[in-house]
Amino acid sequence: MATLSLRISIVEKNVTKTMQFDPNTSVYDACRLIREKITEANLGQPKDYGLFLADEDVKKGVWLEPGRNLDYYILRNGDLLEYRKKLRTLRVRMLDGTLKTLLVDDSQPVANLMVVICTKIGITNHDEYSLVRESPEDEVENKPNYGTLTLKRKKEEKERDAKMEQLRKKLKTDDEVNWIDPSKTLREQGIDESEPVLLRRKFFFSDQNIDSRDPVQLNLLYVQARDAILDGTHPITQEMACELAGIQAHIQFGDYNEAKHKPPFLDLKEFLPQSYVKVKGIEKKVFAEHAKHVGLSELDAKVLYTKTARSLKTYGVTFFLVKEKMKGKNKLVPRLLGVTKDSVLRLDERTKEILKTWPLTTVRRWGASPNTFTLDFGDYSDQYYSVQTTEAEQILQLIAGYIDIILKKKQSKDHFGIEGDEGSTMVEDSVSPLKATFLQHESSRIAKVNTESVAKPAVMRATDGAKPYGTGHMGGAQFTTLTG
Repeated sequence: MATLSLRISIVEKNVTKTMQFDPNTSVYDACRLIREKITEANLGQPKDYGLFLADEDVKKGVWLEPGRNLDYYILRNGDLLEYRKKLRTLRVRMLDGTLKTLLVDDSQPVANLMVVICTKIGITNHDEYSLVRESPEDEVENKPNYGTLTLKRKKEEKERDAKMEQLRKKLKTDDEVNWIDPSKTLREQGIDESEPVLLRRKFFFSDQNIDSRDPVQLNLLYVQARDAILDGTHPITQEMACELAGIQAHIQFGDYNEAKHKPPFLDLKEFLPQSYVKVKGIEKKVFAEHAKHVGLSELDAKVLYTKTARSLKTYGVTFFLVKEKMKGKNKLVPRLLGVTKDSVLRLDERTKEILKTWPLTTVRRWGASPNTFTLDFGDYSDQYYSVQTTEAEQILQLIAGYIDIILKKKQSKDHFGIEGDEGSTMVEDSVSPLKATFLQHESSRIAKVNTESVAKPAVMRATDGAKPYGTGHMGGAQFTTLTG
């Protein structure tokens, strides 16, 4: 039987030894053999270590999967494998500017790391968050935590015409955000331990359920909504801008104090969209709104802010600037394409007014190429909707991500009980003298309490009122077990 002679480097001890392996040996067993035969390899917990096939290009180095055999990696005699710790540090920046350093598994793709990252931070719905790579000019080490973050994709890529580029910057579209690929590892994307990444909500699916009982997610949602309003992502009226600025002032400075809170106290750029900063007398209007919230706690104020922001028509929409064919002409014109948790939108590229809505349930197929993105609505439309864009892959990932979340939520609700009522409880009653067990779901809906005596003969109580019953028969019960 052929054997494979490999050089094994124990990185932490700076020791290299040659070992013989059967090519059909699994990577897991190879690690076990290394620990048995090389004394220096007995380090820490075995699960924290693995075999790494290094390359001159750091991005091309690969971790060997424990379930694969050695021959899967086309190794040759004399090849060098590193036996090293899989754990590495990752610096995660929150939207409020705080920085957290976490230990993560370097061999796992980013999608798997999100579970660990979100759990350690205190976020339950990890599938709605993702990581963003910041370019050096966007570093915010010394920036106050109430400032907005601008995230720009590095300009190493696609050639874009000047008019589209100018419009893209003005509209604050998602193709300017450099999302980290969830299907690849941090190493494959060239993210080393010194580079911080930004944690940001990518999918707006269950955000309406976030309230003061979940302060971590509430703060992240508040900061992201506030930044999107201040940088002009969401078009808003002057009246609503003042209303939101008043709530923000209450969050940052507490209760309104007439002696202290008067013009020119505020740095208006941090509280209002650019278009309203120079409006005469607007700071007084902001303080008038601020005065309405005396006595409100900071958490409740953040709930109010996010609730108000959620009423905006563009809230929860991810925008992409694309080009579509003008009707009746062989000419491409700029257009905004929006994706939400339940629909695909076609919007005016200047006002962000919604021109057409396609529910996600009508999307039958979609296709992405380097320069185009196409949607097929099957029987719901007599033609495809096709646009020119260099961000087709990003649009595809977003739509597929929403559909994936919808399917997961639906599967979790496919249980014995009330459809869509996740808060319902199971109630079990024991009814004498027949020792009958009555099982039913209780809705989580709040109702008035009705107090009565239960000492009445031959009466069974359920959520829909008292019912008489006869021997051996349970009136109206759907799930019944009778024992003699």
